[in-house]
Amino acid sequence: MYSKEEVYKKVEELVIKFRNNKDQYTNKNYNETETRRDFLDPFFEAFGWDVSNRAGKSQTYRDVIHEDKVKVGKETKAPDYAFRIGGNRVFFVEAKKPGVNLKDDNLPAFQLRRYGWSAKLGISFLTDFEELAVYDCTRKPNINDKASTARIEYIHFEDYLNRFDFLYEILNKERIEQGSLEKYISSTSNKKGTESVDIDFLNSLDNLRTKLASNIAKLNKNLSVRDLNYAVQQIIDRIIFLRAAEDRGIEEYGDLKKTCENKGESFYGNLLKIFEKADGRYNSGLFDFSKDSISSSIEIDNKVIKEIINELYYPLSPYEFSVISVEIIGNAYEQFLGKTITIGKNHSAKIELKPEVRKAGGVYYTPEYIVDYIVANTVGEAIKGKKPEEIANIKILDPACGSGSFLLGAYKYLLNYHIEYYNKIKDRAKFKGSKEDVIKENGDLTIWIKKQILRNNIFGVDIDSNAVEVTKLSLLMKCLEGESPASIQNNQDLFNERALPSLEGNIKLGNSLINSNFNSEGERLFASDEDTQNKIKYFSWDKEFPSVIKKGGFDIIIGNPPYVKEYTDRESFENVKKGNLSKYYQGKMDLWYFFVCFGLDILKENGKLGFIAPNNWITNAGASILRNKVLTDSKILKYIDFGDFRVFLEAGIQTMVFILNKEKIDEDYEIDYYKILNKNIDILEIENFLFENEKSNDISHIKTIISKDKMLNNLITFIDSGKDTILLKIKEMGNYYFKATDITNGIHHHHDYVDKNRLAILGNGFKIGDGIFVISDEEKNALNLSKKELELIKPAYTTEQIKRYYADSNNKEWVIYTDSTFKDVNKIKKYPNIKKHLDKFKSVITSDNAPYGLHRARKENFFIGEKIISLRKCSKEPTFTYVDFDSYVSAAFYVIKPEDIDLKYLTGILNSKLIAFWLRNKGKMQGSNYQIDKEPLLNIPICNTDNEKLKNKLINHVNEMIECNQRLINEKNPDSINRIKNDIADIDSFIDKTVYSIYNISEEERKIIES
Repeated sequence: MYSKEEVYKKVEELVIKFRNNKDQYTNKNYNETETRRDFLDPFFEAFGWDVSNRAGKSQTYRDVIHEDKVKVGKETKAPDYAFRIGGNRVFFVEAKKPGVNLKDDNLPAFQLRRYGWSAKLGISFLTDFEELAVYDCTRKPNINDKASTARIEYIHFEDYLNRFDFLYEILNKERIEQGSLEKYISSTSNKKGTESVDIDFLNSLDNLRTKLASNIAKLNKNLSVRDLNYAVQQIIDRIIFLRAAEDRGIEEYGDLKKTCENKGESFYGNLLKIFEKADGRYNSGLFDFSKDSISSSIEIDNKVIKEIINELYYPLSPYEFSVISVEIIGNAYEQFLGKTITIGKNHSAKIELKPEVRKAGGVYYTPEYIVDYIVANTVGEAIKGKKPEEIANIKILDPACGSGSFLLGAYKYLLNYHIEYYNKIKDRAKFKGSKEDVIKENGDLTIWIKKQILRNNIFGVDIDSNAVEVTKLSLLMKCLEGESPASIQNNQDLFNERALPSLEGNIKLGNSLINSNFNSEGERLFASDEDTQNKIKYFSWDKEFPSVIKKGGFDIIIGNPPYVKEYTDRESFENVKKGNLSKYYQGKMDLWYFFVCFGLDILKENGKLGFIAPNNWITNAGASILRNKVLTDSKILKYIDFGDFRVFLEAGIQTMVFILNKEKIDEDYEIDYYKILNKNIDILEIENFLFENEKSNDISHIKTIISKDKMLNNLITFIDSGKDTILLKIKEMGNYYFKATDITNGIHHHHDYVDKNRLAILGNGFKIGDGIFVISDEEKNALNLSKKELELIKPAYTTEQIKRYYADSNNKEWVIYTDSTFKDVNKIKKYPNIKKHLDKFKSVITSDNAPYGLHRARKENFFIGEKIISLRKCSKEPTFTYVDFDSYVSAAFYVIKPEDIDLKYLTGILNSKLIAFWLRNKGKMQGSNYQIDKEPLLNIPICNTDNEKLKNKLINHVNEMIECNQRLINEKNPDSINRIKNDIADIDSFIDKTVYSIYNISEEERKIIES
């Protein structure tokens, strides 16, 4: 690697050389190949790139790939240079000979941008050395774009030295490895008008599906909705596979287009012939018409076939499939699978979100860096140092594989490992059972061994038949990467084998969580009708993967299991509860918990399980069975809490990644716990942490002890060993704990106001914000309630009135307090005006006590008189409020009402920094936010001191705090407000000091608590 000064010198030499002989180099006889050899290769080598592969790396890992040009009309099918780091592309360079007007000619620019955009690169370069243009490749290219469109920089060779610092930052390999290019891209990319290739490709897939579905439904009236979905998916998958094979030079370019040339023929009939020919060549199951009698027996209009085929070719298509990665296609397909075709009136087709996707708020594709991290720490650890014949026995499973992103990541990792392994062996070692060299001349694996790896190692299950087919498609496309017609023919000649493996035995359809139609007594669990069976899709693991299960299970289980709360999909939970996983069921759980528990069951001893999932399982009340299972049957190897950082950009869920090793471990053990602190952290910073172990101020790290004895039937908490001593001391000082009967959640109205969704049902005459069970003063007065009816109208309070320590008694809302007895509709007859009001909203009231009762009214005594109200979700600090008047609150609060302790004393303890410290480490956190549910409240160790002096001191401070807050609400003068706030801060400090004294906390311990 050259120093910056040496690079400058080399660039200067090239500039002088070109300047001195410019007429020769711009002559029409001087060609592109000479330009690359004389100028471009040495130019990029000066910036640290091994252009000629002097290091002798395999094709997969070499710095620069020189593509063979494939001419299609006036365009070529691959960029001249692909520059890569660690096998991953960072930019393309399209080379031209000097004399071409790069500044104004739009075609070379469009060609380069098409490559870069299709490969999802940030920028790429167009150059003839005389000129260098930098293009933003995040903007979708259009054939009519000017050469200047999306051009970030244009530099003439005479300015190379003046702009050297800039060139060094964006071209020098070492600087790019340090993140310079990503920073430049993020600072220059114009987000306006950008649409990534995967999103655009998804739109194209949606368009294909809509056209096909509409036409097939119209012409094939007897086709069921299930068969329609199947046929459309199969046709799209086959077309995409073959179209990609064309751009990669495996199939003849334009073959699909030829099916639409002769008007007198059936274009779909011609397409079927192409598919049948492909089956003879590939044997992938994708083109197997012995199992697919549906898509071969339908009719499709010629016009539709021609449209969908032409839209995948230049110039109508912006895609260059030769550079679109399988991962990008998989990302689009993941979203694509979130929709389904339904049949309406007159057998017309309609595309809709699947119900489960609608409930979940969308489909969330796992980012590649998460996949790569989990794969590296499961697959990578399992195969480290092993020979190929040993690796052949390792079985990798994704039990909810979706479009196959995790299996694709695992397969890619295995391929790269084998490439490195074989390239290190000088005698060209043979793979077990092979008659052929496993390595090609360029250092890549032969298709024979890629097939063996795929068949031996990769397994998946999904409940969605389309997802199963897409997973197969993704894996098969990966298997074909880097192949040519010659290599495929060579495989057939040597082994009499078709190019691709059938994955019928590897990727299977079924519900991973339902093992059988019958229980252990032989009693049928589910109805035998076709609709029910198609819905249940039970999956018998010992029958579907008999050899794996007999040998103890899978070696590795990875994935992103579905996150489904029971209240959003009760049917799925009821079905699982009927089967053999009922032992893992509990209320308030999430469906993904089953995948961990069952995953550990079918994992081999010392096998590894790696998932990305929500991070609240360590404290969630509905996850105690999961926590016990993890603690009892596994060892936590890795745990990364992403906090408020959104791994899934579209979803607000907080996530974590864990890696578990299946083993029984009774003794305490230490793990490294990492947490992302900054929700706006750059993804590059996260990647550097995950893969390079680079430290960051935005990522905290502690060494923490996992103790089965202490955590079993309890919460799992990750605490710095230094804090553990203080927490133990706080616990030992605790002599008072709340009873379960002391605490209740607030009212679950279920239907407090009219919102957007309810308005859509109610229609005209209503507006968003209209009160249903919670009404304003104005709405209350308008009801003309009788004295008896007013008995049901209770004062409602929100965070507007309830602050830390103090609550304002002047409520602005009222709750219609109808408990579960109002499920008896006769009871409401005594309250005609309330009945009339609620009847207006009857169509949207779906509570357990509908139509007149609150969903959960709670015991009324909690809302009457003296109590402490606790805000359930707090961002800055826990909020506990002393209240001595009747106050009815929603489920955003908990109400604490013990009878055997002074409530003002208790309010001071609960609002202290000491208890905040306890809750932060032993309670329930959502990122940096406190979630103070009933379980954390029950576990707070209260020191009810017998030191009356300290107790009275704390009570007096709380009285002062309440008084100050009351004055603050009524004060209007700015100077007075400021003085009161200062008083509040001082009293807060006195309260903390008093609580530290009560708990016998030293000065050093205080510093740790407040750090």
